[in-house]
Amino acid sequence: MKPEEIDRVLAGESEIVPSSGFVTSVMATVMAEATAPPLPFPWKRAWPLVAGFAALILWLAFLQSRSSVANDGTDLYAWFQVIVPMATAWVAAALLMTVAITVWSLVRSVRL
Repeated sequence: MKPEEIDRVLAGESEIVPSSGFVTSVMATVMAEATAPPLPFPWKRAWPLVAGFAALILWLAFLQSRSSVANDGTDLYAWFQVIVPMATAWVAAALLMTVAITVWSLVRSVRL
């Protein structure tokens, strides 16, 4: 179709007007959503993360107190040498889980 033909077809159509109560009902819904209280934080789902973090801090404090490095108290670098291999394993596991979950979600979305 040429632009002139499209203009001629569209010029012949009547204007679309919403029903009488449509705008009022939409604005009432918008105002109700805008003034609604915010959603509460899902603490029931977040408590395992908080508990795990607290356990990690306690575990690291326990390792610090048991290690031979803690006896002199001055060589913080040596303590980090004890912690880094454990942290490296946790980071590698987190990256592996991230890749696995991403691949799983992509494969799942392709099937749907």
